[in-house]
Amino acid sequence: MMMVNRMFVRISAFLALTLGLGACLSNVELVDEIRAKENQAQIASYFSKLGQSPVAMENGAYYVVTNTNSAGELATKGDTLSVHYEFANLLTGQVLDSTDRKLNTPYIYRYGFTNPVFSRLMAFIREGEQAIMALPGTAQEFPGLPAYTPMKVTIKSYKVRSQEDNIKEFIAQKGYNVTETTTEGLRFIQLVKGTGDLPASGKIVKIKYTGRFLNGYAFDGNMLKTDSLSVTIGGTQTVQGFQKGIEKMRLGEKAILVFPSTLGYGQAGSGSIPGFTPLMFEVYLAKINE
Repeated sequence: MMMVNRMFVRISAFLALTLGLGACLSNVELVDEIRAKENQAQIASYFSKLGQSPVAMENGAYYVVTNTNSAGELATKGDTLSVHYEFANLLTGQVLDSTDRKLNTPYIYRYGFTNPVFSRLMAFIREGEQAIMALPGTAQEFPGLPAYTPMKVTIKSYKVRSQEDNIKEFIAQKGYNVTETTTEGLRFIQLVKGTGDLPASGKIVKIKYTGRFLNGYAFDGNMLKTDSLSVTIGGTQTVQGFQKGIEKMRLGEKAILVFPSTLGYGQAGSGSIPGFTPLMFEVYLAKINE
């Protein structure tokens, strides 16, 4: 993921402030009311010169889709978005911040969780589309953006990756051969075949495991510890994806389990695990208690 620089953070704060205050500009001091009308005229003039008829958003912002893609996917909450953007002074064209398309370092974020300004615009455009959004200024100034100066946000490219997309790409990159895929989206990948029968319902099995995000970061595990995790077959003490995967294993079996958040920690997440996060577990069934 691209490192978010200080300018991006400051501009994002500006955008949030703009959209948060724009609706009440006409109800505050006269200078703000005058500036708000000036901004509206400046924004209208900008789009008129482009020969575009912008769509009004809430709180004084406007946008146009400059390159359409009717077949593109619309983002839904929890999707991973990769966005190439440019922030600029609407009046002078001075670029304030941008991603680097040549080096392919987009801004990557989880839709519905961060960057509410991008999210507002992304609700109206599809994958593969390009768009321009103009926002009224505020009393706060930034380098290259004087107070009460409208800003232009250009979306130059935009990709949507659902959890299913991310899981498929992860498995393809790793070169895993999936042993079984359930209707709920659990991928069971057998690494070492076990022996004997599947443990019966009610049996307690001892599990060694490492839990990871799809980027490889380990968030939990006991592989290097002396103790093992006790799991009751048919029980509910672990997340569904882990539980259902363990119940497919025999003694001595090693496997990888990959599953979406619907079988994991759902929308809310847990601890260091954000909501809508697909997970993978490396697991080893070490013992079946008699």
